[in-house]
Amino acid sequence: MTGTTRDATLILEPTAMSAWHRLVREAAEACQVRLDENLEGYLVQTLIHLTRDLELGQHAVALQYLQALQQTGTQAGVDLRRVGDHCLLLAGLYPGLARKRMVRVSYFVQMGRSAYAHLSDRLEQQQQWLYRQLSEAFVHLTDVLHGLRHEPPFNELEAMEYWQDTGSPAQYRRLRARFGAGWVSGPPVGS
Repeated sequence: MTGTTRDATLILEPTAMSAWHRLVREAAEACQVRLDENLEGYLVQTLIHLTRDLELGQHAVALQYLQALQQTGTQAGVDLRRVGDHCLLLAGLYPGLARKRMVRVSYFVQMGRSAYAHLSDRLEQQQQWLYRQLSEAFVHLTDVLHGLRHEPPFNELEAMEYWQDTGSPAQYRRLRARFGAGWVSGPPVGS
């Protein structure tokens, strides 16, 4: 067998939730992202819930987002959360879908961040902090999801584009490792 191999370790956990927690922690460590227990828990719950969703990625995100913004009451919150969650998984686990739709992966990042931020603005103070935190940590969460994949989610050009659009620390480190320290002096402007 030629090429690189990844250490294949059989994961034996008592529940699907504990297995996802382990995988998320390992991916976060590998991409040097520190997730607090709230973000880790939310990410695990989203993975458990939405990886079985056959509708994921089947509908236009912008249309769902606009419809959610027009909703009122609890339905607005449900719809904004769904948009944010879908965008999180699409940007993190299924970046190839962006290529098929001829949009940048950062499109899903921007839509997801915005959905979580709008949801935070609509909630009472005691609930809004989680969705504000999700909006602010969106790129780090997608970096962790990229770490769950067996291969890099992007070629070098796509990694550069994603880094420039989002300021992804994981893609910056990947590009720096590939091209050396002199290729760029620091994070992109505006990140």
